Amino acid sequence: STSTSSPTITKPDPNEWLISTTGNSTEQVKSKDTILISTPFNSSNRDIGALVFEADCITPFDSDSYFTIGTTTPTSSTPDGFIQFNTTLEMNITAINGTSYWNAFTDGTRGGW
Repeated sequence: STSTSSPTITKPDPNEWLISTTGNSTEQVKSKDTILISTPFNSSNRDIGALVFEADCITPFDSDSYFTIGTTTPTSSTPDGFIQFNTTLEMNITAINGTSYWNAFTDGTRGGW
Protein backbone atom coordinates (compact mmCIF):
# COMPACT_ATOMS: atom_id res chain seq x y z
CA SER A 1 0.00 0.00 0.00
CA THR A 2 1.11 3.56 -0.65
CA SER A 3 1.40 6.13 2.16
CA THR A 4 -0.18 9.52 1.81
CA SER A 5 0.60 12.72 3.62
CA SER A 6 -3.08 13.60 4.10
CA PRO A 7 -4.99 11.88 6.93
CA THR A 8 -7.90 9.58 6.20
CA ILE A 9 -10.68 8.48 8.51
CA THR A 10 -10.37 4.76 9.26
CA LYS A 11 -13.67 2.91 9.45
CA PRO A 12 -14.01 0.19 12.14
CA ASP A 13 -14.04 -3.47 11.16
CA PRO A 14 -17.44 -5.18 10.63
CA ASN A 15 -19.30 -5.74 13.92
CA GLU A 16 -16.70 -3.69 15.78
CA TRP A 17 -18.16 -1.13 18.16
CA LEU A 18 -16.85 0.87 21.08
CA ILE A 19 -18.33 3.79 22.96
CA SER A 20 -17.06 5.33 26.19
CA THR A 21 -17.21 8.63 28.00
CA THR A 22 -14.04 10.69 27.85
CA GLY A 23 -14.67 13.09 30.69
CA ASN A 24 -17.13 14.50 33.16
CA SER A 25 -20.55 15.73 32.18
CA THR A 26 -21.10 19.46 32.47
CA GLU A 27 -24.29 21.37 33.13
CA GLN A 28 -25.37 24.85 32.26
CA VAL A 29 -28.47 26.79 33.25
CA LYS A 30 -30.17 27.86 30.03
CA SER A 31 -33.20 29.60 31.54
CA LYS A 32 -35.31 29.55 34.70
CA ASP A 33 -36.90 26.36 33.32
CA THR A 34 -34.15 24.48 31.49
CA ILE A 35 -30.67 23.08 31.99
CA LEU A 36 -28.23 21.77 29.38
CA ILE A 37 -26.17 18.68 30.17
CA SER A 38 -23.24 17.82 27.90
CA THR A 39 -21.26 14.55 28.03
CA PRO A 40 -18.15 13.86 25.93
CA PHE A 41 -17.83 10.47 24.20
CA ASN A 42 -15.31 8.51 22.19
CA SER A 43 -16.83 6.05 19.72
CA SER A 44 -16.00 3.81 16.80
CA ASN A 45 -16.28 5.82 13.60
CA ARG A 46 -19.94 5.04 12.88
CA ASP A 47 -23.14 6.99 12.60
CA ILE A 48 -23.98 8.46 16.00
CA GLY A 49 -27.17 9.60 17.68
CA ALA A 50 -28.81 9.83 21.08
CA LEU A 51 -32.19 8.96 22.56
CA VAL A 52 -33.88 9.33 25.95
CA PHE A 53 -35.60 6.20 27.21
CA GLU A 54 -38.24 5.60 29.86
CA ALA A 55 -37.36 3.79 33.10
CA ASP A 56 -37.56 0.37 31.39
CA CYS A 57 -34.57 1.37 29.20
CA ILE A 58 -36.45 0.04 26.16
CA THR A 59 -39.28 2.50 25.44
CA PRO A 60 -38.16 5.75 23.81
CA PHE A 61 -39.30 8.85 25.70
CA ASP A 62 -41.40 10.69 23.13
CA SER A 63 -41.95 14.16 24.53
CA ASP A 64 -39.97 17.14 23.29
CA SER A 65 -41.75 19.11 26.05
CA TYR A 66 -39.39 17.60 28.61
CA PHE A 67 -36.16 16.76 26.75
CA THR A 68 -34.30 17.79 23.63
CA ILE A 69 -31.30 15.60 22.86
CA GLY A 70 -28.63 15.63 20.21
CA THR A 71 -25.01 15.07 19.35
CA THR A 72 -22.43 17.57 18.20
CA THR A 73 -20.41 17.22 15.06
CA PRO A 74 -17.22 15.24 15.76
CA THR A 75 -14.78 17.20 17.91
CA SER A 76 -11.77 15.28 16.57
CA SER A 77 -10.77 13.98 13.15
CA THR A 78 -7.77 11.88 14.14
CA PRO A 79 -7.48 9.05 11.58
CA ASP A 80 -7.55 6.25 14.16
CA GLY A 81 -10.97 4.66 13.56
CA PHE A 82 -12.61 6.63 16.37
CA ILE A 83 -14.54 9.88 16.67
CA GLN A 84 -15.07 12.15 19.64
CA PHE A 85 -18.31 14.06 20.11
CA ASN A 86 -20.58 15.47 22.80
CA THR A 87 -24.10 14.33 23.59
CA THR A 88 -26.29 17.22 24.70
CA LEU A 89 -29.49 16.96 26.71
CA GLU A 90 -31.62 20.01 27.33
CA MET A 91 -34.08 19.26 30.12
CA ASN A 92 -37.13 21.33 31.03
CA ILE A 93 -37.16 20.90 34.80
CA THR A 94 -40.34 22.96 35.24
CA ALA A 95 -42.31 20.84 32.72
CA ILE A 96 -41.19 17.45 34.06
CA ASN A 97 -41.46 18.32 37.77
CA GLY A 98 -44.63 16.85 39.23
CA THR A 99 -45.11 14.27 36.45
CA SER A 100 -44.90 10.50 36.90
CA TYR A 101 -41.50 10.70 35.19
CA TRP A 102 -39.91 12.73 38.00
CA ASN A 103 -39.30 11.59 41.57
CA ALA A 104 -38.11 14.37 43.84
CA PHE A 105 -35.51 13.49 46.47
CA THR A 106 -37.25 12.93 49.80
CA ASP A 107 -34.32 13.98 52.01
CA GLY A 108 -34.86 17.71 51.46
CA THR A 109 -32.07 18.13 48.90
CA ARG A 110 -32.73 19.68 45.52
CA GLY A 111 -33.13 17.44 42.49
CA GLY A 112 -34.60 14.09 41.72
CA TRP A 113 -34.45 11.06 39.52
